[in-house]
Amino acid sequence: MRGNFPIREYEVLSASTPEDAVAVCFSNHISAVVLDSEFSTEAGWSAAQTLKMVKPNLPVMLLLKSANGTVPSGVDAVAHNHSHMLPQLRSLLGSEE
Repeated sequence: MRGNFPIREYEVLSASTPEDAVAVCFSNHISAVVLDSEFSTEAGWSAAQTLKMVKPNLPVMLLLKSANGTVPSGVDAVAHNHSHMLPQLRSLLGSEE
């Protein structure tokens, strides 16, 4: 996923589990979170909900490969492929493309 973000614009921190993602967010100044579909969907949603309980204004995007319709609680945006991820993230952050 790191390759989808321009190096000059974004510093990308990664985690291998939803629990690690939550820990990374609590240990660092984070502007936004992108949860990858490699996390199980339920665990990804749980991580989003946990982040929102502690940092309610933190933008959270969930990268899903299938279009399931509804956005889960704690998730501000859903991207269904990598090409849609960066424009949606910029929108969440209030940045222009």
